[in-house]
Amino acid sequence: MRSSRFLRRSILLLVILGLLGYLYLDREVSAFHTPASTDPFEIPPGLSARGVLKILRERGLIADERLTMTYLVVTLNWRALRAGEYRFEGPVTTRGVIGTLVDGAVYLHRFTVPEGWTVAEVGRAWEEQGFGKAEEFLAAARDSVDLVKDPGGNPSVTSLEGYLFPETYSFAIRTSPREAIEAMVARFRSVMEQLEKRFPVESWPLSPRETLILASLVEEEAAVAEERPLIASVFLNRLKLRILLQCDPTVVYALEESNKYQGRLTRTDLRFDSPYNTYRYAGLPPGPIANPGLRALEAVIRPASSRYLYFVRTTGGRHTFSETLAAHNRAVAAYRAMIGRK
Repeated sequence: MRSSRFLRRSILLLVILGLLGYLYLDREVSAFHTPASTDPFEIPPGLSARGVLKILRERGLIADERLTMTYLVVTLNWRALRAGEYRFEGPVTTRGVIGTLVDGAVYLHRFTVPEGWTVAEVGRAWEEQGFGKAEEFLAAARDSVDLVKDPGGNPSVTSLEGYLFPETYSFAIRTSPREAIEAMVARFRSVMEQLEKRFPVESWPLSPRETLILASLVEEEAAVAEERPLIASVFLNRLKLRILLQCDPTVVYALEESNKYQGRLTRTDLRFDSPYNTYRYAGLPPGPIANPGLRALEAVIRPASSRYLYFVRTTGGRHTFSETLAAHNRAVAAYRAMIGRK
């Protein structure tokens, strides 16, 4: 009997001690800690739980490594901590810190692709913002053409130019170039699908592929948003009349692709032999010259109604539009005279 009572008392004591221990542990992991720094930090791949806890203590995110390890064991999470970059901006509990690492809720960096950037410019930004080498991004872009299903049915698409949709994305610091490119192309597809729902494709002046190409020209020419539909109308009018588009940005693009652009166009440059040079070859260039945004695409799909065939940039990024060459020449002369007086 005595041994039976002793056993029951021992079990009861252990239960009480266990409960008290759990309550103590719960209180400790629920206490708030203020991070020593709000800068992002990295948990390297392959690091042991003890190694992770050492980093967390040094960052002021936990108070006791042994206690936190006990919590990991009790919650069966000692092998569930995920590598990655994390950031804690305010007071946080040990429970919250561990939960964040178990969920892999890594810190995401904003990466913005402005309207009108080329693939090369996106690659340079990729490196400047610390995601990786520009060369690696460009190599991934060349190897990722398989992601693009040409909306116009043209199998000759050999570049992702035009398909990296301009937007602000959120990427983990170890995001691969391929993963980022997949996100940008997916966004492009989503936007095109939305446009096709809003405006039936059969009502578009051009095919989807041609729309993308012309939108890139409009994006490069337009400095003022409300002029995009007018600029689109000029190019569409010239295409109908089979007049050379004579779009300066296409020449710049051709020269840059050949590493021959010197920062400004010359008369000699306008004779540069490239299918992208719209001063030499009629119709649209073979592909986009930049990544156009939604407004440029909309401008081509729903251009302004005009008879304009010419435009010249004047002040404030705006353009003077003309229906005849004579009127255009007068506008050019007036602008040069105004510049000469300054």
